[in-house]
Amino acid sequence: MAAFVAFACGNAGGGTSSKGTIDIGSDLPTSGADASSGLPTQYGAAFAVSQAGTVKGFTLKFVPYDDAVNGKHDPTKGAQNLQQMLSDSKLLGMVGPFNSGVAAAEIPVANQAPLALISPSNTNECLTLAFDYCQKYAGYTAASLRPTGKNNYFRVAANDTFQGPAMADFAADTLGLKTIAVFDDQEPFGLGVANNFAKEFTKKGGTVVARQGFDTSSKPDFHAWLNKAKAAGAQGIYAGATSASYGCIARSQSQGIFDANSYYLGPDGIGDGQCIKDSGAMASDHMYATQGVADANSNTSAAATIAAYKKAHPSPDDTGAYTFAGYDCAAILIDAIGRAIDANGGNMPTRQQVIDQMAKTSNFAGLTGTYTLNDKGDPTTPALQVQQYKGGAWTTVKNIAVTV
Repeated sequence: MAAFVAFACGNAGGGTSSKGTIDIGSDLPTSGADASSGLPTQYGAAFAVSQAGTVKGFTLKFVPYDDAVNGKHDPTKGAQNLQQMLSDSKLLGMVGPFNSGVAAAEIPVANQAPLALISPSNTNECLTLAFDYCQKYAGYTAASLRPTGKNNYFRVAANDTFQGPAMADFAADTLGLKTIAVFDDQEPFGLGVANNFAKEFTKKGGTVVARQGFDTSSKPDFHAWLNKAKAAGAQGIYAGATSASYGCIARSQSQGIFDANSYYLGPDGIGDGQCIKDSGAMASDHMYATQGVADANSNTSAAATIAAYKKAHPSPDDTGAYTFAGYDCAAILIDAIGRAIDANGGNMPTRQQVIDQMAKTSNFAGLTGTYTLNDKGDPTTPALQVQQYKGGAWTTVKNIAVTV
C-alpha cells in the first residue's frame, strides 16, 4: 500500500497559487532486511520533494511504495506497485527501484506506459549496456527490457563494471590481499558484481578460490564452503550479495573458521546496518563495502542540505549510503518535470515529455555529484566510494571518480 505525502511549502519556480498536483512515486524496499537501505533512500527522496514543494505552480505530492515481500525485495511486487502508479494520471515519474532484479521487472512495464524511472542504486550493467554475457548471467539484455526501442530508465549510480573492480583494486592495492574466496547469491546484481570483482582481482595478480553461487531463497548453510575457502588459503571473502539475500550470514557462520580480523568485502548490498546485525560477533573493522555513488559529505556545497535533512531525520538509522542519491534522483526528476512544463506552455506535461527532458539532463549539480545522463540513461561521470565498518558505523575511506 502506498502512503501519500503532499508538499506545498516550497517553490521550485512556481507561484503561490497551485495549478494542480503532480505526483512523484518511489518504489523501494522499506520493510524487512532491506529496510536499513530502502527507508533512508526513501527519506532522501521525500526530503527533496518537500524542499521543492511546488514546481512551476504545481503542488508536488510524494507517493512511496514498498516492494518488499516477506522481508525481501520482490520483483513481482515491484511490477505490481508500478501498475498502481500508472493508474494515477498525475504521477509523472518514479524514484527507484533500489535493486537491479526489481528494475528488470519494472523497466519493460514502464517502457510501454511510458514512465520515467530514475534509480539511486541500481548497478547491474546489463540494465543499460549490451554485453554478450547479459542474457546468460542476468537473464535479460538492455534491448529486451525496452520493447518500444526507446529509453525511459535512468540512474545515478556507477554500474557493476566499476563497482566490482573498484573493490578488487582496493583489496589488492590497499589491503594487500593475494587470495580471496568469492560467492554470489545467483541474482543479477550479486552474480554480476561478483564476476566483475573476480575478473579484476585476477588481473591484479590475485587468486580467486572457492568460487560458488548459493540459492538464497532460504538461508544458506555456508559452513562447508567456508571450510573449503579457508583450506584453500583465502585471506578473506568477497560476498556478491545483499543483506536481504543473506550476504552477511556467511560472515557470522565463519566464526571458528576465520577470525574476526579476516577481511570481508562486498558491494553496496552489504554496506548497511542489517549486515552488521547479521555478522554478529564477527562484525569488525576488517569489513569493507563499495557504494555506487560518492559520499555527499565530501561535497562542501551539500553541507546545508545535509544539515537540514539530519535536523528533520536525527536518527542515525535514517541516513544511509543512498539517502542523498535518493534526494538527487528526486531533484533531477523535479527539474525535468519543470522543463517539461515550460516546454508545454506552462501546462501539465505528458509522461513522455518528462522522459524527453530527463534525457536532456546535463550538468545537474546534485549532492552526490554533477550529473549528465547519456543516451542509455547512465551518468557520464559516475563516482563511487569504499566504506569501512568502523566505530559502529560505515565510514567512507575512499571516493573514486570514473568516466563512462
